[in-house]
Amino acid sequence: MKINGKIFTVVALVFVLLLALNSPVFSQEERKIKMGEYKIQLAEWQKREAVATAKIDSLNKIIEDLNNQIAGVQSEIDNEWDSVYTLVGTDKSGYEAYKEDLNSIENEIDGLASLSPEELFRSRDKIDELAAKIEEAKANKISLITETENKLADIDAKFAALKSKVPDNIFDKYTVVKGDYLWKIAKKDDIYGNAYQWIRIYTVNKDQIKDPDLIYPDQIFNIARGVGRNEHLVAKGEYLSKIAGCMKVFGDPTKWTKIYEANKDIIGDPNLIYPYQVLTIPKGE
Repeated sequence: MKINGKIFTVVALVFVLLLALNSPVFSQEERKIKMGEYKIQLAEWQKREAVATAKIDSLNKIIEDLNNQIAGVQSEIDNEWDSVYTLVGTDKSGYEAYKEDLNSIENEIDGLASLSPEELFRSRDKIDELAAKIEEAKANKISLITETENKLADIDAKFAALKSKVPDNIFDKYTVVKGDYLWKIAKKDDIYGNAYQWIRIYTVNKDQIKDPDLIYPDQIFNIARGVGRNEHLVAKGEYLSKIAGCMKVFGDPTKWTKIYEANKDIIGDPNLIYPYQVLTIPKGE
């Protein structure tokens, strides 16, 4: 038994020694295998890189050719635009400035469109100024270019919608009570605060007042807070020929008869009109 134990111990020592001697060999072989795989992969990556680089060079050449073509086409386009600008008497900067003017007009229209009817009525001068700007823009030859022509069409549509929102006049309502008469109503502080303006109430409501000395309880009168576009509020010292001569009316004193004919129902004598009468000014004259 003692001999066998010694033999086992010797064998074990020999086995351990062999393992110790052979381990570096195995590790070296493993490293050789890994290095070989790395070199194969590296070669593959280098090959793929070379292919990708070649493709990039090819694409860059194509891009360069396309850029040259685009530059050539853009040059032709610029030449065509220069010809168009010459035809309408402007250049690129003038054309861009014209478009900015159209944008400004459109912005003004959009701003006015947000106002209430009463605010629009009081903004009629601004609306008239806008109308003049639009007509001036249309008279410019640049308006013949398709882009600006379309823009002006849009502006026209917006401006027409804006004008349709402007009331002919703005009114408050007054309900007649027992004991009222036109002089008394006009004198009220919340009406006109001026008894002499009774005739204004009368002329504005002539459709329901047949006799200015005879009004009835529960009648509802319009109390004008402005003067309509086709109306004229007579001022002290005015007469028909003087009114007709005003540039905002006809600009021609001899056309006083047109005012008289349009207001015969409230003008008994053409030589006698009164302050605060509201006269209708015929359209299209």
